Amino acid sequence: MSKVLLKSKMIYTSDGLKSGAILIEDSKIKDIIFNTEEIRSFEGKVIDVENNSIIPGLIDIHIHGAGGWTVTGGTVEDIKGLTTYLTTRGVTSFQPTIGGSPLEAIKNTLKELSIAIKNKSQGTRILGIHLEGPFLNPEKKGAFSLEFLEKPSVELVKEFIELSNDNIIHVSLAPELEGAKEVIEYLVDKGILVSGAHTNATIEETKKAIRWGVSLSNHTCNAQRSIHHREPGALGGYLLDDGVDCELICDSFHVHPDMIRLVTKIKTIDKICVISDAITASGVKPGEYAFLGRKALIDKDGWSRLPDGTIAGSTRDLLYGLENLVENIGYSMEDALKMTSLNPARLSGYQECKGSIEVGKDADLVILDENYKIKYTFVEGEMVYSSEQEGPFTNPKIQPIRSIEEVGDEYEN
Repeated sequence: MSKVLLKSKMIYTSDGLKSGAILIEDSKIKDIIFNTEEIRSFEGKVIDVENNSIIPGLIDIHIHGAGGWTVTGGTVEDIKGLTTYLTTRGVTSFQPTIGGSPLEAIKNTLKELSIAIKNKSQGTRILGIHLEGPFLNPEKKGAFSLEFLEKPSVELVKEFIELSNDNIIHVSLAPELEGAKEVIEYLVDKGILVSGAHTNATIEETKKAIRWGVSLSNHTCNAQRSIHHREPGALGGYLLDDGVDCELICDSFHVHPDMIRLVTKIKTIDKICVISDAITASGVKPGEYAFLGRKALIDKDGWSRLPDGTIAGSTRDLLYGLENLVENIGYSMEDALKMTSLNPARLSGYQECKGSIEVGKDADLVILDENYKIKYTFVEGEMVYSSEQEGPFTNPKIQPIRSIEEVGDEYEN
């Protein structure tokens, strides 16, 4: 029976910021100790992180890839690479998200993910699969290709679930599409979270969808009908309903900081789930790349842009969102952690064992320095990452086809 004591002057427990120690026994938080004599007399392995913060592991319920590793079209080895990379970014649990691709690619990815989940390799835990599409509105397709979108079909959903070995826990779709009602009701009956996504629904259509069972707004404000004073749209519908949670990308590009403040003020901290919506390019070194047959530049600041200058997907991870919320937008660390850990755990069905530092929960813990650099990551009691480890953690097969200097000003349109 393994025991480890983690000491820190800054532990972000569910009861607030404390100084003390966390006793890890096997995979769980056995105790949180504040008595200095009890800490001093502990016999066993002690890790003193001093003034570094201990926070609950981050949970990303909407992520397409990172570090050069992809979900859609990825193999078991790609998923393993992603779970390893995410430990370096403080993410201890996630929902790998399958995006817009041909049906065969979606089906193959579901099979690969089901194998990866069964293998349960060391690293960031897969809570279940998030399927974004293919039932999306062409009018709000965003970066998705029109030819890969499908009409909602219960039969197709049944096939997806079977191929996933019942590991799909979250489906995002446009609820105004013909056939969506039947799909939503089927998914809800199966206990699967349904979010309204890439939607041009009116407020009345959105209200109907909520009655059918939609309970989450997919990347709120992005790829959804916005608010007009004579037609509040999907956004208005989701903001007004207290039973609906809202995803938010908090990189301050996808959603303006003041809009983040507004959505959070209306919904309250307890109903906001921060996501990354990160793509393969997140965390990749600067240069021009070919991703899924399309050229994109990762600039010196880490943004991904197409040759016409358009921002191409999210390249900021959940840790960036946490830092941005606290350091730039003005939320307390406690509130930011609710939005990046506790609320995602609840939406995933894991609130009883993940999402906060509490006795009895899984020892999913991240040690941060004052600059938001990861020192250690623990997943279910195991140290899966230390800043002393040598990489690379990014996918070595993903290499730039041209350097930034070679590209010049081609991407400045």
